[in-house]
Amino acid sequence: MSSMSFDLPMPPSVNSMYRNVPGKGRVKTKDAKKWAAEAGWMLVAQRNRDGRHKCITGSVEVEVTAYRPASKRRDLDNILKALLDLLTSTKTIADDSQVVAINARWVDEGVPCTVTVREA
Repeated sequence: MSSMSFDLPMPPSVNSMYRNVPGKGRVKTKDAKKWAAEAGWMLVAQRNRDGRHKCITGSVEVEVTAYRPASKRRDLDNILKALLDLLTSTKTIADDSQVVAINARWVDEGVPCTVTVREA
């Protein structure tokens, strides 16, 4: 396997992924959990089309293209944490510390977000 690509819904900003809860510390918001559940199912369905997926344990490079929302100002780097956490939680990669390079860019048309993972 040299690369895999996944079309996903737009991830939440890292600024809206967590909230402070007295006595518990920082916890994921309901919206972040909802996105992770939906995007996780979509990723796994796309990844397992041929039924032969194995968790990547070596170095990887990640490329992200995201549709720039016209009505909202967003920082591109704020969506990366949710995407890398998703790759880990779905066992697409073993850990996000394996990522040795990230290339991210806004696009003016297309799906909300496409993530490509390549073995480095």
